[in-house]
Amino acid sequence: MSRAAALVDEVANELDTWPGVRIERRSDGAAVVLYEQVELGVLDRDRGVAELRMSLPEHDELIESGAAEQASELPFSDVVSHGLRGPSDVTEVLALFDSRYRDVRGEDDPYSSQDPA
Repeated sequence: MSRAAALVDEVANELDTWPGVRIERRSDGAAVVLYEQVELGVLDRDRGVAELRMSLPEHDELIESGAAEQASELPFSDVVSHGLRGPSDVTEVLALFDSRYRDVRGEDDPYSSQDPA
């Protein structure tokens, strides 16, 4: 197993502990991360990348700050990506998923599996 695949699996394992989140494997090997029926993002083990759809203001802020990259060459895409190459990328990808998770749930506070239930 490649290092990137192991890091993607680490992210998926953490996300799978979040209330209401489930992971579904696609036929191409990528994993779709869902909260109830809403897609939070996609984890691609082969490429070692997470892709998430963000609100446009947040998308633009993430791109400008360097926290994520434009996932598509389409100028109006709202999808960002972040490669997983090391432990700090796991933390950053989980922060991106946390932002998306809170947005979908209508919450302001960050989620952590370490939070009391």
